[in-house]
Amino acid sequence: MSKLNLRLVATSLAVAAAIAYLVCVLFRFVFPGWAMYAADHWVAMFPGFSWTALGILLGLIESAAYGFLAGALFVWVYNYFAARLPGAAVKS
Repeated sequence: MSKLNLRLVATSLAVAAAIAYLVCVLFRFVFPGWAMYAADHWVAMFPGFSWTALGILLGLIESAAYGFLAGALFVWVYNYFAARLPGAAVKS
């Protein structure tokens, strides 16, 4: 039965989340009038966030942490069910 690698999946999702965050931050400077930048959504998603260099860095760290935690949770749930459901996991 094939199990997912916790470190590989969690780190991959953390990096992907950080890249997506940086793309969204960069888009603010290209499209400042978009609705996603006009509201307080960023502060709600990333506690302590502000549109300063330190605030953006804090948001990047939080985004990567959220991605890592989501990946770790997914791996744990996947491996749990893969070990208990017959024929659930693909054998390699």
